[in-house]
Amino acid sequence: MFEQLASLIQEHSQQSVAENPAIPNEHNQGVVEELKNVIISKVTGLVTSGQTNKITEMLASGGNTPETKDMENNFATNIMQKFGINNQVATTIAATLIPGILNALKNNGSVQQILASLGGGNLQDSLSGLGAKLGLDKDGDGDVDLGDLGKMFKF
Repeated sequence: MFEQLASLIQEHSQQSVAENPAIPNEHNQGVVEELKNVIISKVTGLVTSGQTNKITEMLASGGNTPETKDMENNFATNIMQKFGINNQVATTIAATLIPGILNALKNNGSVQQILASLGGGNLQDSLSGLGAKLGLDKDGDGDVDLGDLGKMFKF
């Protein structure tokens, strides 16, 4: 699943980054990799913390959620620190790329394909399947639910 998501991020960001004169060519791939890391890290964090509804909100809102803003801030900070890109450029790139990628994911049906690859058709089932693949299915029943939480904390 994450390979598909990474591929979509690469596809939807490569041209924007490469054509931006404020990003030195030698940093283009590094900036795209950082974008992948920030988005995948956020999605993974939401799944593992049981906040799967926030993923739906991010996709539905067109980038107007606290989680999206958090990704934008992290991405901008990271590319400023790692690649010396100035604050205004980094902030503008982040505010353009991240909501754009979320909209592209929502609009082209890729989200459904990615979620289907996890073994379910709806978001809740698919994210539960992802949690199981990440080792969170502590009771071995093929999903992540309150039973798994009980096993994690021994209650």
